[in-house]
Amino acid sequence: MLEFCKFDPPGLRKQGATINKYSRISLGILAAVWLCLAAGPLEGQQLPLDMVVTNRYANVRKGPGAGYDQVTTLYRGDRLRAERKFRNWLRVLVPNGDIGWVREDLVGPWDPDDRPLTNEESDSLKALTDSLGVKITLMEDSSRAIITAIRTKEEARDSLVKLLGLSAVPELPDSMGEMAAGDTVGREMMQARELKPYERQESVLENKEPYSRRTAFTPQLGVLLFDGNAATSAGFTVTRNFSRDFAYRGTASFSRLNSQIAGQVEGGVNRTFITGGLVYSYMPGRLAVPFAEIGAGMSRSAEGDSSSTGLDLVFGAGCKLFLTSDIALEFGYRGNAVMSGGNDLLHQVYLGGAFHFPLLEMPQGLMDAARLYLTPFSGFQMFAPRFSINGTAVSGMRAGYRWLDKLGFELSGAWLPVELNAGGTGGNSLNCAELSGQALYYPWGREEGLYLLGGAGALMFPKPGRSPAGTTQYAFFQYGAGVDIQLIPGCALRGEMAQQVFPRVARLVAPDYEIGLSTTLRLTGGLNFSF
Repeated sequence: MLEFCKFDPPGLRKQGATINKYSRISLGILAAVWLCLAAGPLEGQQLPLDMVVTNRYANVRKGPGAGYDQVTTLYRGDRLRAERKFRNWLRVLVPNGDIGWVREDLVGPWDPDDRPLTNEESDSLKALTDSLGVKITLMEDSSRAIITAIRTKEEARDSLVKLLGLSAVPELPDSMGEMAAGDTVGREMMQARELKPYERQESVLENKEPYSRRTAFTPQLGVLLFDGNAATSAGFTVTRNFSRDFAYRGTASFSRLNSQIAGQVEGGVNRTFITGGLVYSYMPGRLAVPFAEIGAGMSRSAEGDSSSTGLDLVFGAGCKLFLTSDIALEFGYRGNAVMSGGNDLLHQVYLGGAFHFPLLEMPQGLMDAARLYLTPFSGFQMFAPRFSINGTAVSGMRAGYRWLDKLGFELSGAWLPVELNAGGTGGNSLNCAELSGQALYYPWGREEGLYLLGGAGALMFPKPGRSPAGTTQYAFFQYGAGVDIQLIPGCALRGEMAQQVFPRVARLVAPDYEIGLSTTLRLTGGLNFSF
């Protein structure tokens, strides 16, 4: 074959030269050697050599070229043995015993300590990398939320420093050892300051903690005076300072007055007061702190089966005698101007014990778990026969506060267009209102959506009230269960079933009426909008 090989390497071609048979054979041998040297061996490697597929896949062919038929296909990580090389092709032995040719750039030397990943291992590593990327993104969002919370607290600190009239936050020593080592500022702060003549001595309260956001709970006993009658009253107040001198106050009290008017069904009047307002303390920090209060709220008067509710304006004054930094004796006077019926003025003198609680900071994680929401709802309410009311539609609005993962609290207002049947007043239509509050408990967490509820409220009829007793307000407590289903972030579909229990409902028993227990069943549905 070499006899017919015509090869003219550069520099050997001569114009008009005649090459004899032996010269052509010699030149053919030289050409073959030159081609082998041009292909070059594997750099720094000796054949045969164990190799491994480094590309995603490699086709093994019958000859050293892409035009040859395919023998098999190997994938990344598959091992093979290279026996010899032609140009950029290697003659290899594959694990199943086949022999073929594979491109050199698709394989590499086998190294047990540095082998390439298989396709399955590569895909698994990519999935793991993507998962870690998602977690890193969540951690970045959490870090931004923590930084925002820190900035909010710093702003609150700066506001408090400005409120107290300080130029900066005073730096306190970390330990007694620092003061012993020469912390003269800390030593001066710990030393007792001599009092000047006629200088007021500071109370222990001023060194206890800031007055802002300090909470006190005060159970009270007293006497309620009205129209020449006296009755024992009981209640409690909750006070929370928002500055050194001013505080919010909420009050709830109850008393029972014996009626002197002939013809009363029960012979007594129950009065309930729920109010809120402001308290001003004069020169707090002393052991005796006088105060004054004003406010407004609701007063309810119940007499027999009839009741009425009116606006209550509150004013009063008193004094606190501090026994310790956290316990004080409180006494005072409170006037209740009730704007209903005859616009009554009631006087209350009381005595109680105030218990002050330290400032408790809620962890940031718990604050993040709290969410406000609104729930417009509608449904159907069925009444027991004692009410003599046909079933009616109900619609209203709930405002709630969801705290942690399993608790929620909400207030509800609803409108009911009721119709009294023949057992009532003979087909009268009335527009009734309902106010209630309830607590929600999610036994399996908020994600599951199932909850239990319990609460109390009042159903109010317009005047002259529901026959036969003419009552305008019925108190009730309720319990039930419900479910909310998340539709999109911030919006959930909610369904609920609740039973209301009314302890005192009158019905006509000729020639008089009797008072007993009655119930209703309510089915409602609505949408929760969280923000």
